[in-house]
Amino acid sequence: MRKILSIVGMVIAIIEIAYSFVGDSDTGQFFGIDMNIWVFRLLWLALFGVVFNGFLKESKNPQ
Repeated sequence: MRKILSIVGMVIAIIEIAYSFVGDSDTGQFFGIDMNIWVFRLLWLALFGVVFNGFLKESKNPQ
């Protein structure tokens, strides 16, 4: 179940990053806070990295 949630989280992060390149905006909204689009993308990329790291750790330690 945890692996499925990790995969869903990674997919959401990738979609947000991809959509930020398709949309024609100078700012992005991250939990209601307007910020520079590059900072927005960096935050989503960091979130993807954290979830991916957890996914890899979970894959190495199956129980």
